[in-house]
Amino acid sequence: QEPSASSAAPLLGVQPGMRVLDMCAAPGGKSSQLAAALKGQGVLVSNEYEPARAQALMSNLERMGPVNSVITTGDTARLAAALPGWFDRVLVDAPCSGLGVIRKKPDIRYKDPEPLASLPAVQSAILDNACAYVKPGGVLLYSTCTILRRENQAVTDRFLEEHPEFVREGFSLPGPAGEVPEGQLTLWPQVHGTDGFYLCRLRKEG
Repeated sequence: QEPSASSAAPLLGVQPGMRVLDMCAAPGGKSSQLAAALKGQGVLVSNEYEPARAQALMSNLERMGPVNSVITTGDTARLAAALPGWFDRVLVDAPCSGLGVIRKKPDIRYKDPEPLASLPAVQSAILDNACAYVKPGGVLLYSTCTILRRENQAVTDRFLEEHPEFVREGFSLPGPAGEVPEGQLTLWPQVHGTDGFYLCRLRKEG
């Protein structure tokens, strides 16, 4: 993984014995990081809605060999109804426009804008489902590989307005980012030397 992408999973602070959910898990890089942090204790559930992408996820996790992981391909709302408040840590690396990687993939600027316009609604729906999984005191991390405010701060601002039981929680990153007391950060290529990326750490009170 590129350094910006690999920074997401460690911000969850996973410890052995925890119950951890990676909601949008393919192709499996972040799930592999989470599995390593669990050290064979607790459980990791890696969910991927798209069957073709789930195959790549399965292949990568099999190669990494975690013995305490489960792969699901369910709709996030259905999964949330089955496992409410069950997880200590939840990662939502949401589907996005991907504009954070434009310096490496300049053709991305020619994406059809019409499907991109609906992404904030999709991201918000996934985040709304994700919060149902988190037990009181647990942590939810939202990330994207885009730099667009409407897919990042606007999504988490709306989420916090509708879910007052969650608060942003400060974190720290190695390198130029350093301490992030406000609990959210956009990584910029020209500032941080990484791909563009957004991170927001949310804790459920109680």
